Amino acid sequence: MWTDAEQEGFETAVVRTLIDDAHPRHTQLLALALCHVIATQRLLAAAARIAERGVFKADEIRFLEEATLPRYLLHEQAARLRGNVVAVEALLARVVTGAADATEASLLDWVDVRDLVAVARTTLDARLFGEIERRVAARGKYQRGRASHVLGFRVSRSGDQAGHRPIFGG
Repeated sequence: MWTDAEQEGFETAVVRTLIDDAHPRHTQLLALALCHVIATQRLLAAAARIAERGVFKADEIRFLEEATLPRYLLHEQAARLRGNVVAVEALLARVVTGAADATEASLLDWVDVRDLVAVARTTLDARLFGEIERRVAARGKYQRGRASHVLGFRVSRSGDQAGHRPIFGG
């Protein structure tokens, strides 16, 4: 749910964190992991440069690559779903009926919030709308605010369900 400028700013922040030795090593490792999950051309190039510089040991990099692979795959699957509202609605239906496996349920956390909003605006199934409310409530402040404004429900600032007022009473 980013504009090109927002994505560029985010990537710049990640790259700076990765290459700036003033950041703690742990923070740099997290930035490297993020590069492997999001895997844009720019972030992968930064990760490759860090590997070439020998900032981290080869076994640390290999561990990060293996540890982040499941999240990378979810991110890629979600990217393929982007704009396919029918497929997102079918995925939501599988989740709310209990027909989805754990990977499919996790995939909903990675689906573009704009697609969730599109389903919410067109669905007649209150269960789907309720699941979308729950998923949006768990998103970051920016996505949560934009989606809840469009859909007309409130979520608490922390994203928990305490301030959540479902439209359909569920």
